[in-house]
Amino acid sequence: MLAAELLFVSMSLGHLLSLGRDLNDVSQVIAIMLVIVALGMTIDRLVFGWIEARVRERWGLG
Repeated sequence: MLAAELLFVSMSLGHLLSLGRDLNDVSQVIAIMLVIVALGMTIDRLVFGWIEARVRERWGLG
């Protein structure tokens, strides 16, 4: 996902991460990494958590 952002979007999280790395701005790199982790965890809980609950319910595992 980040590789696609670097190719097609000018101000994305991937671009900001790359920019921070190029400028040796450690605080920016860490902040963007934390945002990416937070987004990943949120999507995991909302989307994949819902899917997992349905699969468990369907197969009688939950």
